[in-house]
Amino acid sequence: MIKNTTLKTRGITAIIFVAVMLFGIFFHAYSYIFLMSIIIAGCVWEFLNITCEKSLFRNLVCMFSAVVISLMLGLHNLNNAWFDNPYSTNYLFVFTIVVLSLFEMSTKSKKPFENIAFSTFSLAYYSFFLSSIYYISFEGGEYTNTIVFAIIALTWTNDTMAYIVGSKVGRTKMFERMSPKKTWEGTMGGIFFTILVAFIIYYFFGIFTPAVWLGLAIIIGIFGTLGDLVESMLKRSYTMKDTGSLLPGHGGLLDRFDSLTFHLPLSVYFIQYTSSF
Repeated sequence: MIKNTTLKTRGITAIIFVAVMLFGIFFHAYSYIFLMSIIIAGCVWEFLNITCEKSLFRNLVCMFSAVVISLMLGLHNLNNAWFDNPYSTNYLFVFTIVVLSLFEMSTKSKKPFENIAFSTFSLAYYSFFLSSIYYISFEGGEYTNTIVFAIIALTWTNDTMAYIVGSKVGRTKMFERMSPKKTWEGTMGGIFFTILVAFIIYYFFGIFTPAVWLGLAIIIGIFGTLGDLVESMLKRSYTMKDTGSLLPGHGGLLDRFDSLTFHLPLSVYFIQYTSSF
């Protein structure tokens, strides 16, 4: 009975989660930027709750900066006149570090430098890595939602099929200390099905050449898996099963976007580089 309840909870959460993602991606360019900003803020919040001493002020400062950085980069790539200077994100990044440093000096924190370091890392990793998707989402100020959908779909295909194949035929462990259940067989299965889905997307949408889709699928398969392992390393370092409880039955946002966060800058660079030929 408990297992059935858990599966039902996971199923309901998955349906709502996918519906929200699809609405945000396909409704409008602004809903897409807003969705990504919320995801980035949520990831920063969860990461700080895991790594830093508890502080609502620190969390809010970092979340605010993360959202503004996301909005700046998103609107800039959309050619919106509100944020026509992408270097403003660098100024905000530095200003946030100054504010956090002053805050740590004014409190009785037991590990101020660690708090500043992790806070800075959260902005650099989640804000800038996830925001890199904007550089291929907009072409000439026009929003291409199919590219966004394709990258997220390939990422989730890799995650899901690696888990299924690994649970069925997985025997050879990859990094057992970090992720005892992750196997080489599962990883190869995930890459295979990601390549398969990439060619299906090419058949229906085109956009890139088959060679670009093949390369993108391989990058997502390899570096998406590394992202999952990095997040597993984080959870094992702090002895936890999930990074949060926002998504009942699935954990937190970091549990869902760990692969995407890690491979995204490489995937974006690959698409930009190959599209120049």
